[in-house]
Amino acid sequence: MILLSTGSNNPEAWFNTISIDGSVYTPLQLAFFAIGCLLWVVAYVLILLQAKRHQCVEMAVIAAASNLAWEFVWGVLLRTDMGVFLVWTYRAWLFFDLFIFWQVLKLGTGQFTTPLFKRYYQPIVWSGVIFFVLLYWTMALSGIETPIGARSAYICQFIISLLCFILLVQQPSTIGYAWAIAWTRTLGTGLVSIFMYLHYPHDYFILTLAVASTLLDLGYCGYLLGLRRNFKCEVI
Repeated sequence: MILLSTGSNNPEAWFNTISIDGSVYTPLQLAFFAIGCLLWVVAYVLILLQAKRHQCVEMAVIAAASNLAWEFVWGVLLRTDMGVFLVWTYRAWLFFDLFIFWQVLKLGTGQFTTPLFKRYYQPIVWSGVIFFVLLYWTMALSGIETPIGARSAYICQFIISLLCFILLVQQPSTIGYAWAIAWTRTLGTGLVSIFMYLHYPHDYFILTLAVASTLLDLGYCGYLLGLRRNFKCEVI
């Protein structure tokens, strides 16, 4: 198998420097993107460990539905043109996210206070998954997507960043929230956002969502640190 394809896009290469749209993925861009994606794999593993330990999941319910849908679309139905390494990175996200989603189904009802939402929790969550699968898939079918799924990915990322921040603000303590998850998620998003700036400097839709998501994640980290300090003071 070819490690790095530089002459043309090769779906069998580990990494491609030529996109199917003719643009160039530089080695620096590939590095930012790959490392950012791998940090999200680490975050997923930590979320699972945290859920098992504290019986709560650090992922907003609707964000989890959107995330699972995106990973199903781009891990199964569609394929990134950046090479086999990123193809399997997307699939690794899907693999770990299936377990996270299972935890969300079991533990996520506490995120809702309305009795109607609690009663119809499972149908609401699964309806969300189906809706987002159709949304992200039809973006590609309609020709308004990039070859790596960047536009739908940042819609998904903004939903995660916003709803997880809102969920955190509603928590009375830091129990179930790990600093390692916060910084790996934030750094991962930040590195991928740098890639977006380098590769899509004129796609203002992507860049707007990338900046907004990164700022929300930084705010999440700052708020979590504040909660941790306050919680230690209360314990003392």
